[in-house]
Amino acid sequence: MPLVGTPALTRRRPKHDPKQTEREILDAAGRLLRERPFREFTVDAVMRQTDLKRPAFYVHFRDRHDLALRVVEEIAAELSDMTDRWLTSEEPAAGVRSALEGIATVFLEHGPVLRAISDAAGTDERVEATYHGIVQGFVDATARHIREQQVTGQVPADLDADETGRALIWLNERYFSEALGRRPQTDATTVVDILERIWTSTLYGAESKVGRQT
Repeated sequence: MPLVGTPALTRRRPKHDPKQTEREILDAAGRLLRERPFREFTVDAVMRQTDLKRPAFYVHFRDRHDLALRVVEEIAAELSDMTDRWLTSEEPAAGVRSALEGIATVFLEHGPVLRAISDAAGTDERVEATYHGIVQGFVDATARHIREQQVTGQVPADLDADETGRALIWLNERYFSEALGRRPQTDATTVVDILERIWTSTLYGAESKVGRQT
């Protein structure tokens, strides 16, 4: 027993590292989005997949929308790294292939998550605005690069850079989502081969050599 006048010692719980707590919640959100539609993506459902209490959620995120969009932004950063393979390549056609292979790798891991968010964008204005903003960023980067290549004569000058960029990126988004955002996933090499043929024939006037008989 404690001495008279001496406060009893209380056992304190170890403090969680805020970065580790945030990471645990983000990882749990990713797992949940792979398995369930967005309508079942709730704060309680996410937190049940962690060892944390519900109040820990609100230390890092405003609501489920904020959390879902943070997950997507992290994946978008990975996709951006992959698209840089084309944007910075000195060999445009080879850069297209390399970028598409990198994007396919990201979708193989995160495709179901991206599909869940894409589907949610059709029914949730906040998710739609953010998701479309992310896609538009890729459209803008593609259009800029097309214009740069038009200046150097690599891409036909009469091609509408903005609309071509828009068409190619939304084609990628839909096809990758359909092919690699569902289970079972389509063979990734086949997906890349098809998109490579479309991109190279559209931009460089040459069909992909993949699959040709020699």
